[in-house]
Amino acid sequence: MPDPPINSNNPPPPAARTSTQNLIAFLAYLSFIYQAEEEEDFESMQFSSEAIDVATKFQRLLDAYKRYKRQNELLEKEKTDLLTQNYNIRLQADQWQKAVNDITVRMDSEKRRYQQRANESDLEIQGLKKQIVQFKDEASQLQSRLGNATSFHWGDNDANNTVQLNKVISNIQDKLDEFAMVKGRDVLIIEENAARLLQQYKCTTKIGGGKGKPVLSAALQRLTLETLFHHLNKYLHQPEKSSRQNPQLVNQQLQQQHQQALATSRHSTSPQPNPRSSSLGAEQNNNLEVEITTTMTSLCDLVSQLTESRQGSDDVSRATPIKIRQQIYAVLGTRGFCKDGHPFIEQLSSAILEKIGQYRQLKSEERQSEVKKNTIEIVRDIVQLYFRLNAQEPVPDFTEFFGAGSTIQNNVMDGSWDDDNIEDLEVEICSFPLISVRGKDNVRKVLSKAQVVARKRN
Repeated sequence: MPDPPINSNNPPPPAARTSTQNLIAFLAYLSFIYQAEEEEDFESMQFSSEAIDVATKFQRLLDAYKRYKRQNELLEKEKTDLLTQNYNIRLQADQWQKAVNDITVRMDSEKRRYQQRANESDLEIQGLKKQIVQFKDEASQLQSRLGNATSFHWGDNDANNTVQLNKVISNIQDKLDEFAMVKGRDVLIIEENAARLLQQYKCTTKIGGGKGKPVLSAALQRLTLETLFHHLNKYLHQPEKSSRQNPQLVNQQLQQQHQQALATSRHSTSPQPNPRSSSLGAEQNNNLEVEITTTMTSLCDLVSQLTESRQGSDDVSRATPIKIRQQIYAVLGTRGFCKDGHPFIEQLSSAILEKIGQYRQLKSEERQSEVKKNTIEIVRDIVQLYFRLNAQEPVPDFTEFFGAGSTIQNNVMDGSWDDDNIEDLEVEICSFPLISVRGKDNVRKVLSKAQVVARKRN
């Protein structure tokens, strides 16, 4: 709508009006406009400058109102959108929280279930561990008693174990040191014979004036062992004698006595003695160790022949001769010659004392009696050691005495010397042999070092 023309008859607005006056003028203006619209006579309308000023301000306010209204509508729309988004987000968050709660509940349930299973598994594992320990103990006991069919090793607590043998060897060495002692007022050294003995072993030490006693004592120990091994091997591998009964004949006698006992038992209800208990005579009983050794050797040879001449691929057959030897010698190492007054032990002890008496004599009868008793004990200990060494697989060499002049070697010899000057030393005499085993690669495994007395190298 075009602005009404300005009539020059209308007076200009006063310089300043109150807000009430402005409101009245604005209302008059609105009334005038409304009347003009009713009469549709806009061209005849004339406005005062005051009315025009008010209208301009009103138009500005109206424009501002419309602008702010549009902005408000936009803000309201944005607010509504944000509220909707917020609602949707909260709804989704609630759904997620519910899902999280459900997952947490399931996880807690699974955790409790797995924890229960873990506890049950722990109990089961503990039970299995106890069973394993029990099985190991049973296996160890069975291994110690019977041994594995193809294993040649002895149990840790077995008397034939190498650790136990080292203790036995050390004990025997101490006894030999005491037995071969040549110091003391009641000891008489036969110097001429002693000198020949040292010369026999190629020792450079001279006897006389109280000198050379440690070397002589070592020589007597070696002489004792050599004499013992010589007589023992001769005794255990002696040829058939008429005084020894044939094992086959003994078997026939036992069978006959057994049949007689059965026939007697049919007519009597009283207990009958075991025919085996009295089947062997005194001499046969004294030769048990010889009979057992001979029979064992024969049986091992027969099993070896069977293994070589008969078809088969089992390891037990090849191991059987070794196991037989081990078990038989283990029995002999425990019970062999364990009888008071056994003839062989008595004779061997007397032979050793007679041999040692050629180089050393004891003046005191009490000391002689004590040494004789100790000699029997030493002989029995060494014989049992002989059996136990033969129960090893492979059988170690226990007769290797280092000769005089041999180079001192710490890895196979034991004695009193300074390692810093070892290159200037050599063997004077070896009193106790090296006990060792050579493996398949020719590497020596030492069970017990040789006991030697050293001397300066020339």
